[in-house]
Parts: sequence; structure tokens; C-alpha cells
Amino acid sequence: MGSSGETQTSSTQLQLSDEEAAVFAMQLTSGSVLPMILKSAIELDLLEIIVKAGPGAYLSPSDIASKLPTTNPNAPVMVDRILRLLATYSVLTYSLKTLPDGRVERLYGAAPVCKFLTRMRMVSLLPLFLS
Repeated sequence: MGSSGETQTSSTQLQLSDEEAAVFAMQLTSGSVLPMILKSAIELDLLEIIVKAGPGAYLSPSDIASKLPTTNPNAPVMVDRILRLLATYSVLTYSLKTLPDGRVERLYGAAPVCKFLTRMRMVSLLPLFLS
């Protein structure tokens, strides 16, 4: 009986181990994504644009993209992808707005951590990302 209990325990441990391994694999694949996206957002001044809008302000990706020196018609979509990822890590906040045509648009605002990631503060961590 001891051996069947051991086998069952080992099987359970293997199953948990597989689940943990899968989670770990996902973390490994996304481990470099956040720093790269954050650096891109900082270099594009996306966080500066959002913070300059003021406390509690929410901007659409189109509003933000209109302040960038680009003529790329896909810029709002690209900006939205960057900001959406930052929102999942609580670097930004967001709200949803239903448009007259029924589509839903995300609006982005500054989370408390943004004050350390912009030039608008005496204590900034920007040099760590821009070096």
C-alpha cells in the first residue's frame, strides 16, 4: 500500500511540477518583454504625454499618438498595444469607453509608479532605462 501511495503522490507531484514548469516557462518568455516595452514607452514619451494630461486624466491611444512625431496611420494601434501591456503590469491605469458605434475604446491614465518614470519628478529612475 505504501508503494501505491508513493506512486500516487509522485504522480501528483509530477502534475504540479508540470503546471509549475509551464508557469515558469511563460514567465521566462515574457521576462524581457516588460523592460523592453517600458523602455520603448519612455523613449517615445508616452508616459510623459499621459502624466502631462494631469492627475486623473485618461487619454485614448489616438490622442496620445497625435502628439507623436509620426505620420504612420497604424500608430494608435501600436500605441494601444504598448499601453495595454503596461496596464497589465499596473504601470498605467485604464478605463473603457463605449463609442457611439458600439465599439469599446481603452483610455489610459498614469498609475502612481509613473511619477518615478518621467522627467517631471526630481527623483526619477529614467537613467536606468535609458542607459
